[in-house]
Amino acid sequence: MRMALFKAEKKAPRGPAGKWDVVVGEDLCKACSFCLSVCPTDVFAWRTTPNKLGWFPMIVAHEANCVGCMLCYQICPDFCIDVAVKTGLAG
Repeated sequence: MRMALFKAEKKAPRGPAGKWDVVVGEDLCKACSFCLSVCPTDVFAWRTTPNKLGWFPMIVAHEANCVGCMLCYQICPDFCIDVAVKTGLAG
């Protein structure tokens, strides 16, 4: 039921693409892929090499697609994703 809710929300972007900085703390990411599942604009992808913990974490593959919906930030169980307005674009 919970994932069904996220999939429904996935179709409602928040703002214009290209305005957001997306950062994944790759050394904290355990590759659960929740962010990959909820992102409505396919910002994330799998990293092809393991991090120091041996996981293949998510990377920001298409940051320009980000609409700032914050679904990835909200669902990440390891608090390793940050989304913010790009510097110089606020206001």
